[in-house]
Amino acid sequence: MKRKTMADVEEYLLQRQMKLGMDFGLARMERFLDYLGNPHAEMKFIHIAGSNGKGSTLNYIKEILIEAGICVGSFTSPYLERVNEEFTINHSMISDTEFISVFNEIYSTIEKMDKDSEGPTQFEILTAIAFMYFKKNDVDIVLLEAGLGGRLDSTNVVTPVLSIITSISLEHTNILGDSIELITEEKAGIIKKGVPVISGVKNPQAEEIIRLKADTQDAPLFQLERDFALEAWNTHETSQSFTFRMDKYVLEKVQLTMRGWHQAENASLALTAITLLNGRQEFSIHEESIRKGLRQSAWRGRFELLSENPPIILDGAHNPAGMLVLMDTLHNAYPEKKYRFVFTALKDKNYKEMINILDVYAEQAIFTEIPHARAASAEVLNESSKSHSKQMIKGWQKAIEAAIKNLGQNEALIITGSLYFLALARPYTKVILQDMP
Repeated sequence: MKRKTMADVEEYLLQRQMKLGMDFGLARMERFLDYLGNPHAEMKFIHIAGSNGKGSTLNYIKEILIEAGICVGSFTSPYLERVNEEFTINHSMISDTEFISVFNEIYSTIEKMDKDSEGPTQFEILTAIAFMYFKKNDVDIVLLEAGLGGRLDSTNVVTPVLSIITSISLEHTNILGDSIELITEEKAGIIKKGVPVISGVKNPQAEEIIRLKADTQDAPLFQLERDFALEAWNTHETSQSFTFRMDKYVLEKVQLTMRGWHQAENASLALTAITLLNGRQEFSIHEESIRKGLRQSAWRGRFELLSENPPIILDGAHNPAGMLVLMDTLHNAYPEKKYRFVFTALKDKNYKEMINILDVYAEQAIFTEIPHARAASAEVLNESSKSHSKQMIKGWQKAIEAAIKNLGQNEALIITGSLYFLALARPYTKVILQDMP
């Protein structure tokens, strides 16, 4: 049955997720795309995997390419407010009309596969919609973010022009494995025969696994701090700058508005990708486009400042590594402030270690919960904290309201722990702040 409204499509996808969940593997996705005429076959892709930094790295590349006049399709997840956000061409997300049209076009194939007991999962359907949409609009290149892991992720059906692995840390251990080595094996699964791979991974064991995988695939490897580096890093009141160096290529005084050392590293991955595109593909990307693209790049939910006075920040830290980066960024941006948090997490994340970090750095943490099948309860999160100043407020709206109301003059408020939480908290907090005197 064809869908007529976006609400109908979203309800169908939600029911699909609840029914089938996550079922990893490439064979079903390959059959699905084969039935659809392999819409991805002739497109150029940059495939990006990693525990943290995927979205920011993708966005830096996107802004540079757009400035160079290149038509860029981007498929990212999860969204913050609307599913349409996951599918963009340049700065425009897919319209409801276009989304419904592409969904209805592939629906008969979904039905056929369902009858054969091999129906695609929700994320496989979204991936297919992305490929169909980008093909119809004849984009020049697609920036493709892996959904989870890499090796068996539905996005891994493509043969890209570049692969990027941003970082490795413990995450989704019930799915990807309970060690850095096992998780790296999954992420390194995006490395393809002869396709250059860029790595921002700094863990020595993970680095070695990526190097060996690249060697077996004859894939040229470009490793952060070995083949490219950032130097002369400086922070400013509303920006930061650094020098990028790759072999004989040097780009001095690169300006970023996104804060934190980790964002400078993400930008260096993007610069490496642009350098390789310039050298190996038919793209022509000049320094002016590079500088302007990096300077204007912003990524919602990544140290996003909703209010300057007092500072109220949204950050998508969702694992211990991301939480440590957040603390480092806070220290650099607001060294004199005390930090209050509203925190929740998914139960399949390493929330105990994240809370251990909060216990060290937070003046106070309010633990809350969200209506999500994978959400940890406020009680469980609260019990995991050893802080004497902790507080539990189950309703996430009331938790945010209380935190803003009680925020001191020399304090910053950070709302964090899960991108799914940020999807709810971002529009709600903006409304609260608009209504404040």
